[in-house]
Amino acid sequence: MSHVMTGLDLLVEQHFHPLVGRRVGLVTNHAGVTRYLRDNVSLLAAASGVTLTSLFAPEHGLLGVEQAGARVGDATERRTGVPVHSLYGENRSPDREQLADIDILVFDMQTVGARYYTYLSTLRLILHAAAETDVPVLVLDRPNPLGGLLTEGFPAFDEECRSFVSCAPTPIRHGLTVGEFARWVVANEQLDVALEVAPMRGWRRDMSYEETGLPWVAPSPNMPTTATAAAYPATCLLEGTNCSEGRGTTLPFEVFGAPWVDAYALAERLNARRLPGVKFRATSFTPTFSKHEGSPCEGAQLHITDAAAFAAVRCGVEILRALLDICPEFEFLGSSDRRMTDLLLGTRAVRQALQDGAAPHEICADWAEREDAFARAAREHWLYPHG
Repeated sequence: MSHVMTGLDLLVEQHFHPLVGRRVGLVTNHAGVTRYLRDNVSLLAAASGVTLTSLFAPEHGLLGVEQAGARVGDATERRTGVPVHSLYGENRSPDREQLADIDILVFDMQTVGARYYTYLSTLRLILHAAAETDVPVLVLDRPNPLGGLLTEGFPAFDEECRSFVSCAPTPIRHGLTVGEFARWVVANEQLDVALEVAPMRGWRRDMSYEETGLPWVAPSPNMPTTATAAAYPATCLLEGTNCSEGRGTTLPFEVFGAPWVDAYALAERLNARRLPGVKFRATSFTPTFSKHEGSPCEGAQLHITDAAAFAAVRCGVEILRALLDICPEFEFLGSSDRRMTDLLLGTRAVRQALQDGAAPHEICADWAEREDAFARAAREHWLYPHG
């Protein structure tokens, strides 16, 4: 097993030298820990010569307990007395007053390698706020749990569908670490910001998360394991439908279904598609919260058999197609022309094509060209080798 050191680990090793003599604003949550599970808040608060001035909390809050979409309020970190400013409440970006007494913003968050995941949106807004106020940014890098080689899932991006779950025109599986994504944003959006990335030591693009030797701390309430993260780019597309994506179960994003689904018919239909790297098993579950709370559901569990071959976003389109075809009750949620599914995908075109009866291979036919173009351009911002 490898011995990967995160950006935070190396900052500790350097005795926080880049932050000595500076007032620090830290953007983080409970998953901002070293490989030895020491949290960044207590480490920075105790660091000699470093002044931890403010904390900024993303969706799910500093402690990571708020459910998806729940408003996060301002608070005080009880051990240090440092104020915690919410970035998922009235404001999603720090204002000038909050940045006035900060010499540097430090971003340290574990993401899951998918564009839907809102911590990337928070990072993008942090970079914009820093550019507007001349505050430098230090991103402490962490692994992409989906690896750094595959870019996948890139329908044509519609600016009208840009949102907090599709913050930038990248593939849904972008193949970048959080530090590399920050570099891409600064270059792509031509931001005038002093960005530095504290890189990892020992990480390679072909690594699984398990190979890093790092502990997995669930970065949000419904992301308990790396298996969840691997399934997420596929089944997150169900968030914009009346089908449960498994929230309220012990296998969020791995199981999906509804009271009106025939589990055996769904699993048989999906397995007949012979999708690479994945099998489906008929299953039953009863969500304890979220969609269909307390109602027995039937559906399928997604089992990834070959992570390198698994095309998650294309799999998600196949799941939507199957549900539309065999479940008359299945529907996309929302009455506006910009539904949640559209926001997740960054386009109306996929949903509209599905509703018009298009086959998944027709819908995804033009994705590869954009995926390849992004992968080539993104190499300029890579910090780590291929192998």
